[in-house]
Amino acid sequence: MKKVERVNRVEDVNFEALIKEGYEYFLFDFDNTLAPWREENVDESKRKILENLSKKAHVVIVSNGTPRRVELPATFIWRAGKPFSFKLWKFLRRKKVNPKRCVMIGDQIFTDVLMGKLFGFRVIKVKPLSSKEFFGTKILRFFERIVEGQKDENG
Repeated sequence: MKKVERVNRVEDVNFEALIKEGYEYFLFDFDNTLAPWREENVDESKRKILENLSKKAHVVIVSNGTPRRVELPATFIWRAGKPFSFKLWKFLRRKKVNPKRCVMIGDQIFTDVLMGKLFGFRVIKVKPLSSKEFFGTKILRFFERIVEGQKDENG
């Protein structure tokens, strides 16, 4: 199984290379990956990336957050229930999507990364945009630091 790739931010992902490798679906977490937690506004650099990407591939936002009015060229799956997203599973099945053609990009190990691994996607982890987040996420961040520390010590 492939290791999780890590970049600082969405802007650091080489989308052109991924498309050349045959990836067709790009799934993004929303909160703290594309926009700060509970906000609707995606900054201009990420907006341009998504607009350009949507001309060459499918862009899907998979968020555990509540629905918001976000104007982006993407399919939105709100309240997704990551990491075990039945909504995403139904979407992929309906569209007949090959998981090996999907890339998941998100900031959390226990939701985004775990979901991507469970579904068989290529996974890219970004650093969270902000420390402002849901209380439950703050608890998970504690465990993420433990997992990340063990990973660094053991290889």
